[in-house]
Amino acid sequence: MFATVETKLWRTASEVNEAMVRVYNHMLMAIVTSGLVSYLVSSSPDAMAFFFTGFMKWVVLFAPLVFVFLVPVLLNSGISRLGKVLTLHAFAGLMGLSMASIFVVYTLGSIVSAFLGAGVLFGTMSLYGYFTKQSLDGIGKWCFVGLIAIVIASIINIFVGSSVAQMVISALAIIIFLGLTAYDTQQIREMVSEETTDGVEIMGAITLYLNFINLFLNLLQLFGGKKE
Repeated sequence: MFATVETKLWRTASEVNEAMVRVYNHMLMAIVTSGLVSYLVSSSPDAMAFFFTGFMKWVVLFAPLVFVFLVPVLLNSGISRLGKVLTLHAFAGLMGLSMASIFVVYTLGSIVSAFLGAGVLFGTMSLYGYFTKQSLDGIGKWCFVGLIAIVIASIINIFVGSSVAQMVISALAIIIFLGLTAYDTQQIREMVSEETTDGVEIMGAITLYLNFINLFLNLLQLFGGKKE
């Protein structure tokens, strides 16, 4: 009897680059979906009153957090490529709904500045993660621990309502998501270097999307100017 050796099929450099372009394209389209939903909802006083008063505001706030745990299950459930893309945009739509209030609270200039700032920071760290030869596993582990800590702190601060605590949380979150952007980019690149499915690319897009959105929101909370 001869032992069988399991081998992996590795993609060429051009195939990896093409896969990563698809990941970034999916991410960008998810951002567009979130932006459209957020803006359209914020433009309707009736929609804002429905989604952000009473019990519904808690549903809107926590629905994306619940859905993010369902996404991997849905992507691995054997649904079609179209179904996976629709899952991505359903999640992006929920995120956009939860962010609709930023158009009411913050000035348009602040929103644009935070978006551009997040784009520059995200792009810089993602490029670093893409091209560096150094393993970022250590950074990723520490950032993941930090992420859990700021999620818990953020939930507590929802009920406490401390502006100082929110500023500290936002500053730490920016640092953590910068590290995660580099680490996640490296991990996604390694995953798509193998023969993979559409689900891996969609999940990679969601991961990078979340990093970008969190950079944007925390920059806005830290530096954004509120309307009078």
